[in-house]
Amino acid sequence: MLKGAQMKEKEVKLVEFQNDMLAEMVKNVLRDKGILFRSKQDILQAALKVEGSSASGAFTIIYVKERDLEAARDAIAGMV
Repeated sequence: MLKGAQMKEKEVKLVEFQNDMLAEMVKNVLRDKGILFRSKQDILQAALKVEGSSASGAFTIIYVKERDLEAARDAIAGMV
């Protein structure tokens, strides 16, 4: 868990995914680059998710610190 000043820094949305596998790949890249992030599951959409459907909505949302946004975008540029 993050403490002190790190918890108070503004977080911004980096990206959202319906594809859990792609979300995990992005999280691994961010970890490898040392970029702190938080991921949030959209529980309602995830619960309603039907394999093979094209239902709209985000299943995983990844947030990063505002100061890391550009570096995070660069790190995942070819993935999304």
